[in-house]
Amino acid sequence: MIEQILAQFRRLRRRTAGWSVGDDRAFHDGLFGASSHDAFDPSFPGYVTIRRFADLAAARIGDARIVLDLGCGPGEITCGLARRYPAVEFTGVDHSPVAIERASANAARHGLANIRFVAADLTSYTPAARADLVTMFDAFHHLVDPAGFVARVGAFTDRFFLIEPAGDSLGRWRRALDFDWLPSELDKIRARIEHALGTEPAAGREDAAQPPADAGRAIENRYPEADYRRFFAGFAVDFTGTVAGFDVYPPAPRYSSPWRAKLMDAAYDAIVQVDRDLHARGLDLHAKHWAIHAVRGAAADPPRVSRAPGDRADVPGWRVQGAFDAAYDGHGIPPELPAGQDVTVEVTLTNRSWRTWTSEGTAHPILISYHWLDGSRRAVEYDGMRTRLPRPLAADEACEAAVRVRTPPQPGIYLLEIDLVEEGVSWFTAAGVPPLRVSIRVR
Repeated sequence: MIEQILAQFRRLRRRTAGWSVGDDRAFHDGLFGASSHDAFDPSFPGYVTIRRFADLAAARIGDARIVLDLGCGPGEITCGLARRYPAVEFTGVDHSPVAIERASANAARHGLANIRFVAADLTSYTPAARADLVTMFDAFHHLVDPAGFVARVGAFTDRFFLIEPAGDSLGRWRRALDFDWLPSELDKIRARIEHALGTEPAAGREDAAQPPADAGRAIENRYPEADYRRFFAGFAVDFTGTVAGFDVYPPAPRYSSPWRAKLMDAAYDAIVQVDRDLHARGLDLHAKHWAIHAVRGAAADPPRVSRAPGDRADVPGWRVQGAFDAAYDGHGIPPELPAGQDVTVEVTLTNRSWRTWTSEGTAHPILISYHWLDGSRRAVEYDGMRTRLPRPLAADEACEAAVRVRTPPQPGIYLLEIDLVEEGVSWFTAAGVPPLRVSIRVR
């Protein structure tokens, strides 16, 4: 009875969320159009996920000769599989023309003759012929009618392989065991090694300016196991968990170096072993993503028993000391400020990193800045004015600074985030360092 009520709640949530296919396409056009990284560079943190997802899919290729990758995006995983299986014919389909253009360029760059990409809306897409396997990587949860999709596409295949966010009974993303911190922590070691060796680049590591504004809104459904078994009625469905699929990247993710490649390779090896150990302990279904294999007509295995992960609360003290570690120990920011004016506020900050911070005599000065957010936590002003540090700040030293801030022109309640930025490299918040947050009434 309770499960039926929860299922009705999830369906109601999806109907009232206000999601649309057009907004989802606009969101992904903006997302893929803004990307400028080389996804196949071993230094790129996202390549860890591409390798791991491709590994999990490769274990299910079997004797397939025709594979459809639906919701393929820029085709990074599709290309990775096509490189491994030159005798298999791959077709990637996505509703974003921007993604398809990038996917085709990726295939051409790697000289892949066994792959093609097609722009089509999965809401109404029907395969031209039967496929031995349909794959979807973080794409199924963007569908508006998953049951209808499975019925329509399932008429052309007997096997699906999905990698999807783990869902809970309320339709939320369940992330009980989250290892997103692993690449970032290893990258801190990389940064310190390069600093000690003197091999850091002089310039051009990253652009720390304001990220592009999101266009559109992605469809973000989350499903528990019961929903997948209902969608794939008539299929035997197997679930395996993986901690791969990172939302958090180290600072300057496009920065490439031999040492970063080594540490990202170590991150990949660690993720593979973590997945294996979690599976052996019956804990992998608490990981953030599920690898879901659905086979029509196969004998269904009984649902796996997944042990509770217990108390796995993260402990900040376990973090590796990084180059961006900072603490804000006090401030003199008033609760009300006038609209559309330049003001000066007092902030006390401490350098908790292992290096000296300076605003002078360097290609990448460290400066104090800020972001203004509205009541929905959307950036109203992201790339705030810069204020120099009052003096070079050695490790474990603190200072008081008078920070210049320009207030929003429109009155209202805002959140002011005081943040540090290493110019041309990264905001400190992008390195996982919490800013100083103060609620301000702008009058």
